[in-house]
Amino acid sequence: MKELNSNKLRMLRKSFKYLIVALVNFTILIVLLALWTDKFELLFNDLVRPKEFLKIIGFSILSLIGMRILVSYFRNRDINNRSFKIKVAVLLTFIVSSYLYVDYFSKLITNVFLNGQFRKQITDKIRPLNGLNETTGENLTFKEYETITKIYWFPKLPVEAENINYTYSYDGFLPDYSFELIYDLPQQMKVDTIKYQNGDFSKNQSVEIIGNKKRVSYSEYEQ
Repeated sequence: MKELNSNKLRMLRKSFKYLIVALVNFTILIVLLALWTDKFELLFNDLVRPKEFLKIIGFSILSLIGMRILVSYFRNRDINNRSFKIKVAVLLTFIVSSYLYVDYFSKLITNVFLNGQFRKQITDKIRPLNGLNETTGENLTFKEYETITKIYWFPKLPVEAENINYTYSYDGFLPDYSFELIYDLPQQMKVDTIKYQNGDFSKNQSVEIIGNKKRVSYSEYEQ
């Protein structure tokens, strides 16, 4: 029994360095995730961190499986150079997780270093309303609104749109939601009126002249 326990303890000690490699990799990925998921990202993609956290766990498990195979290979080849084995384990872990590293670093550069100030500018124009799942944005430019539509489902608008305002609320569990959008267009632009309903879903669009602009009011509901 003592010999069995001693063997287990020896195996744990040998495996410890590989667990450290996996833990360091896991920690780096978590830090990168926290950095690129800024306030703007969380505002329109509130499940991004839980989803990405599960991805990190999945890739970490794959790297541990890979290192377990690597340990067997080292044992069969009678490779005992500790430094070499750790370097190979680090390289294997990085290769397994390379998809996440490329994805997270590219988003970190785009979201924080290149567009951080602009994304903060958009976030400053958006505020919560009565409930946790209700927000409104006021006086957005076309570029600001377009940035939102790149990560969220809001409808696309023509590039001439300005003074864009929206209100969006949704149920956290049911598919019920309401979306209202008001924006201005040049008076000469053609805009269709809409009145549509299909079951619980409806959408409407109306137009009025305000000065030298057309003010478009669009709404859609699922209740």
